[in-house]
Amino acid sequence: MAHGNEQPLIPDPNFPLIQLPGEYDSHRSTNCLQLSEGEAYKLIDAEGPGCVRHFWITTSGTSELEIEIICDGVQQIQMMMSQFFGVLLGKEFYRIESAAINLLPQNGYNSYFPIPFQSSCRIILRNTDPKTASIWSMVNWQKYDSKVSLTPYRLHALFSEEKPAAPLGTTLLGAIDGKGFVAGMFHAIVRHDHCDMIWHTGGDTWLIDGETNPHVLRGIGSEDVFGHSGGVYKDLSQWMGGVHVLGEGDDCSEMVAYRFFGMDSVVFKSSMVLRFGTRANDVENVLYYYKAIGTDVVEVESPETWTLSGPFDVSDYKRFEQTQLPSEVAKGTPGEWDWGNRKLSTVQMEPEHTWVDFARWFRRNEIGNTGTQPDNCAAYASTVISSREERNVILRLGFDDWLKVWLNGEPVSTLQHDTGFKATELPIILKKGNNKLVIRLSNFNNIEWRCWAFSCVIRNA
Repeated sequence: MAHGNEQPLIPDPNFPLIQLPGEYDSHRSTNCLQLSEGEAYKLIDAEGPGCVRHFWITTSGTSELEIEIICDGVQQIQMMMSQFFGVLLGKEFYRIESAAINLLPQNGYNSYFPIPFQSSCRIILRNTDPKTASIWSMVNWQKYDSKVSLTPYRLHALFSEEKPAAPLGTTLLGAIDGKGFVAGMFHAIVRHDHCDMIWHTGGDTWLIDGETNPHVLRGIGSEDVFGHSGGVYKDLSQWMGGVHVLGEGDDCSEMVAYRFFGMDSVVFKSSMVLRFGTRANDVENVLYYYKAIGTDVVEVESPETWTLSGPFDVSDYKRFEQTQLPSEVAKGTPGEWDWGNRKLSTVQMEPEHTWVDFARWFRRNEIGNTGTQPDNCAAYASTVISSREERNVILRLGFDDWLKVWLNGEPVSTLQHDTGFKATELPIILKKGNNKLVIRLSNFNNIEWRCWAFSCVIRNA
């Protein structure tokens, strides 16, 4: 495969979706400087086409440095340097040996993420601390022939935190528009909720391409995501490991773990939402991903808000199919309400890239990594769709297990799909004005597909 001047392209050894020319000129930018408070310095200010293959930074005096990466005039990364290198929970430094990030004594920060750029690249350090920072750096990069058309993928990174996180919910690592792939992540927890181990938060849920081809990746426990078993342990490898662990096994009170994706990069074509299950603990995350230029937004029509009600017990498909709308669901009033001997709740939420995730709201406070969300149950999601005129539309739904649809109080269809996610299209007629859409979705403890979510898109017939 070749582009532009037909130079052969070589996949990056760690991130093979990044393909770069095999012919290049080698360049290195080195610096030794001091930065006072508020001062900034460009570690590299290069013209392309090119790619940064490695950069190294060591500092003394302060750790309050901000890193900014701008390629082709677009800011791709801006966060604290410690966060970019996975030093979380206020820690000063710990050893990391991985395919992308290496922290080596004494205070050596190394990044091996490929950073391609077509016209220009700037890596900027900014001192945000009153103390003067002494900085030494090396940036190793490749310069390509001017006729080369590089890979469209550009490196991005996001930092997020919740302190404390939801006691029975999820924390968001990233919600991304466009086409690209996830390259890696750090996940850090300080344990405050002692009802369970920190890895029993339920692990990861990936909602991918809700607008085009709904698909879900689902884990079964956070320790499994990072390659451990029966807890999180201090261990290092090329692709995953635990770099900071206080107490092991059931006694673990703090952890920082990483996972980098090489051959198993998580690919998305229009969007990606990644969440981890939580207890009432402090959570910090860093997500690294590559996104193709010019693929920021996919324009779709989808409800902007939903009202969720539940959960209800369910085990029989015939009864599920015959279910009538409870009056509390029809009202859609937020709050708790009685259903027999049970307390149920109604909450309002905004979807993420057309996805409505029940697991964010309806969970069990039980010990065990299957306690992310209840099983053998169902819940309702209702919304109002406004239409300027009567029109025929297609309701496109991505779902798993059983789903029932009502429009303006009348049942539309009941659907069953037990073996993985699928997309279904239903023709409906929207009346002029407001239309009440209600969806009932079941959830069962199927290990492979245990994800309680659906995607909803509306398009003209």
